[in-house]
Amino acid sequence: MTDFRRQVRLFRGMSLLTLLTFLVASCSSFYHFRPLSHPDPQTLPVVRILPHTGITLGIRSYHLAQDTHNLFGSHGLWREHVLPILLVVASSHPGQSVHVEPTSLFLNYVGKSYRNISPSEAFDIAWQANVPYQNIKKSLYYTGLILFTIVTLGLGSMIWVLPTPFSQPSPASSPFGRDLAYKAFPDKASILPGGKVGGLLYFNIPFNEALVDRASLSLQLTVTQDDPKKTRETYLVTLPLSSKGKSDVNPMVEILKGFF
Repeated sequence: MTDFRRQVRLFRGMSLLTLLTFLVASCSSFYHFRPLSHPDPQTLPVVRILPHTGITLGIRSYHLAQDTHNLFGSHGLWREHVLPILLVVASSHPGQSVHVEPTSLFLNYVGKSYRNISPSEAFDIAWQANVPYQNIKKSLYYTGLILFTIVTLGLGSMIWVLPTPFSQPSPASSPFGRDLAYKAFPDKASILPGGKVGGLLYFNIPFNEALVDRASLSLQLTVTQDDPKKTRETYLVTLPLSSKGKSDVNPMVEILKGFF
């Protein structure tokens, strides 16, 4: 009877260990969606009005850790230097349509220019932030499965056929990846009179917050008139980033967030 009770306690202990290791390994799959508004561009920290066009541009950079975490949680964007920038473009001039050239979007930073990356690229880069910890997670996870399999005389082997939580998912199959795409600035951004368009641009740069005032966003706008007699106009716009604020983070907490 004593041996039976000991086996029951051991079984319960192994079951709890397996459950805990599985939760530690897979808890990063839970994701909380946070809304992103597209306000009037004139309310953003940096505003540019193009004379005689009715076009207003506004940007806000999410270079602070707490701002990035408020948008996407601690999923590696800030740790891997992925900088989200909110761009909103509005047009109020009648008889024209405005088009943002997607290939003209660059972030000029400390004498170099960086192109914007796609939401899928941002997802790939952010996912790598957790890679250094994957071996630890795997060790805990599979140790628990092996012990559970031994104690239950092979019943635990059924768990081995379940999908592994450690392989990189596709952006479309991940809530985080879909959120990156949902918040992104559209590839084909055309604005009609009285309308506006906005979204996040993603840049992967060796970012230093102390040098944010040396960064600027450049883009090209094409204005097409309804009147065929009027020529098509192209504008090159440069917007400096706002350097207000400082990241309020604890490096050790960031390491723990990368593990979980």
